[in-house]
Amino acid sequence: MTQRAQDNSEQIEYWDGEAGQGWAERNAQMEKTLSPIGQAAIDAAAVQAGEAILDVGCGCADTSLALLQRTGPAGRVLGVDISGPMLEVAGQKKQQLDADLQSALSFQQADASNHRFDAGAYDLMFSRFGVMFFADPAAAFANIRRALKPGGRLAFICWAPIPGNDWVTVPMGAALQHLPKPEPLPPHAPGPFGLADREFVERMLTGAGFADINIDPFKPTLRFGHGMAREQIGDFFIDAGPASRLLREAPPERVATAREAIREAVMPFYDGETVNLAGSCWIVTARNH
Repeated sequence: MTQRAQDNSEQIEYWDGEAGQGWAERNAQMEKTLSPIGQAAIDAAAVQAGEAILDVGCGCADTSLALLQRTGPAGRVLGVDISGPMLEVAGQKKQQLDADLQSALSFQQADASNHRFDAGAYDLMFSRFGVMFFADPAAAFANIRRALKPGGRLAFICWAPIPGNDWVTVPMGAALQHLPKPEPLPPHAPGPFGLADREFVERMLTGAGFADINIDPFKPTLRFGHGMAREQIGDFFIDAGPASRLLREAPPERVATAREAIREAVMPFYDGETVNLAGSCWIVTARNH
């Protein structure tokens, strides 16, 4: 059963509802874009055969499956997410595995910020873009740390500041020429860029009890629209990209113009197969005392 922390209720409602359903429906497309980025973080995690791994924000299980490939049937992976629709897809993928791998993989719908994991049970906590949504990150990571063995490892990838992320600035810049600018979020507010401040991440993890903290920049190119027709790729940014929420809340009379502006803005980055936009991330690793 989902554990609903009061402060995280907005994020839980968002991801367990329409957003999670939309992501689940687009999982195959999104995974083609995000898989290379996740693999870089998994490499940094240095997974060993037989390890027990906690995958926070596992979504539709693609990272959990990649981690399982590294740890093998002698290890185990627990994927945790707040999104029921995404975990439903994860469960379907699990059923396609051989029996020995199925027994090594499990999923739980839970809020990792306050869920009572088995203490000292895991060698590694991993996350690909799943830990930026905590209302109280220090408390959440302290809770996660208690699930790690002494000397257990933390490895996650999160977005660095917005200005280095063209996949945000290009469509959003086009939309904001026609839509009201939203109210700025408070510093470190839950959301995709909740951990963008490198100094904040280091202070927060130190306060949560982690040591040997490394925060390394990673600047991938994100390729959007694999297998999509040219005229459909712009709609991908409208329906699932960073401007989608802005469009849902926009004055109706301005939406059509903003949508067309987004389509026009991303097409200069089209190479005949995909729209390629720069990204900027942090790959974060640390160790439990």
